[in-house]
Amino acid sequence: MTPIELPFALPGFEVDEVQEHDEVIEIVAHSIATAAICPSCQRRSSCVHSYYRRSPADLPVAERRVRLALTVRRFRCLNQHCAKVTFAERLPELLAPHKQRTERLDTALGAVALAVGGQAGQALAMKLHMSASRDTLLRLIRRMPNVPMAELAVIGVDDWAQRRGRVYGTLLVDLEHRRAVDLLPDRTAETLAHWLQAHTNIKMVARDRSGEYARGIALGAPQVQQVADRWHLLVNLREALEKLLDRLRPELMACRPTKTPEKPGEIRILRQRYRGQTELAARDGRRARLLALHEKIHRLHSAGHPISTIAQQLKLSRTTVYRYLSMSAVPERNTHPRRTSILDPFVAYLRQRWRTGCRNASQLWREIKQQGYPDTRKQVMEWVYERREQPGRTTPRKYLQPSTRSGAQLISHSGTADQAPLPAARRRVWLFLKRTDQLTPEEVRLRDDLLTHPVLGQAKKLAQDFQRLVRQRQAQALDAWLTACERSHIPELVNLAAGMRQDHSAVHAACCSEWSNGQTEGQVNRLKLLKRQMYGRANLDLLRARFLCPT
Repeated sequence: MTPIELPFALPGFEVDEVQEHDEVIEIVAHSIATAAICPSCQRRSSCVHSYYRRSPADLPVAERRVRLALTVRRFRCLNQHCAKVTFAERLPELLAPHKQRTERLDTALGAVALAVGGQAGQALAMKLHMSASRDTLLRLIRRMPNVPMAELAVIGVDDWAQRRGRVYGTLLVDLEHRRAVDLLPDRTAETLAHWLQAHTNIKMVARDRSGEYARGIALGAPQVQQVADRWHLLVNLREALEKLLDRLRPELMACRPTKTPEKPGEIRILRQRYRGQTELAARDGRRARLLALHEKIHRLHSAGHPISTIAQQLKLSRTTVYRYLSMSAVPERNTHPRRTSILDPFVAYLRQRWRTGCRNASQLWREIKQQGYPDTRKQVMEWVYERREQPGRTTPRKYLQPSTRSGAQLISHSGTADQAPLPAARRRVWLFLKRTDQLTPEEVRLRDDLLTHPVLGQAKKLAQDFQRLVRQRQAQALDAWLTACERSHIPELVNLAAGMRQDHSAVHAACCSEWSNGQTEGQVNRLKLLKRQMYGRANLDLLRARFLCPT
């Protein structure tokens, strides 16, 4: 009988028959080995004791599952002193003992599990005609061997959230080979120090501005050069400028530019959009809560309570507490910049009809509807309402009361009403950090108006000097810049310089070293992706196994 040949290998077996069922291909084969080695005493035996059949699953073929029907043998051990009387022959190239899947099927399922996790992997495996439960896929991940770690010389350290705001861990990355090397269960200095003591070849550690990590590195490896992350240094600068802008806001209100003159043909807006009592109550409630919180933080700070105690008592972050303390008063809420509207392509026609005397919103809506306007009449009615000099004949009475009860307030066009609102500090700060060619003409005009304040002019120069020395690696200019900040007598920049003085070695290394924490931040993003694929319910050992296994 001519042996059947398969398009794939069955090492150690000869195929007897291939049977095709509805969704399964069954391959019948028998072992062709003449002897086997006892797994206990390693003695070779050719004395057959009995035969039995194993039916493992194999990789699918032609979109159908494959089942092997393998006839294998048990051998007698010829060593009289061996504890095993009989033993089954081993199939190391094809099938592990007691396994119901071939090694190559396990490898494929393991790749699926690593890529998409347990539950999604089960669905994907079914589509690929490889049946496996999600628990099986998770077991495959946990059983994967650890990849030997290369000798570490330069690593990055950053924290990651197991439960955001509650439980955090530490991520370590080999910056030279650009791969994660370990996940630690917390972000304490002692845990990091213990890990560093077990890895004595490390020469350099890149980190953020965390004082806990700085202490851990000093405890575990005092000989290591610490490198502060350059991105975090620039963030510290931006945060200091934001605090300065918040503190100076009352003084800067006088520097507000006037509104841009109306364009020719523009129709002046005479009243604000109508706001109902529910919306007004919600707005006023938010304002009242902000004022109460601001007053409470200042009162607790004046009473001598530490920042950490205030943050814990009010359930805020320390950054928020510092921000409120830097503001002498809560700024007024700014109006949001106008967004593009579906009505914009038809505004020119609406202006033309308005000048001809048409004040009927429904008529205007019907006309632009014929021109392709796809929406309802609501936006047209609001556009007309804001520009109408006299109320319409059918306007409801509640829209006619220019009081806070109805919210339909007329806009005054004299005095301070013609001044543009001052943007929030987080938006204004970029006026001092970006180059002029990166700003719009309106932003350049606003920046020039703000720079009339002498403190902001000095702060802008110091900020751009620091950006230049960080980006161009001018480490020799760092000490002079810190001294200039201290002599500026700007509290926010003085505090920034004091913090950098305490971390001087790491900051100086950031300005002259090629290493930074960018690769570590990228690995944190990958870790977040894996957590979300597992719906945030992965145990640390499973997450660690999946994250550290090379893809």
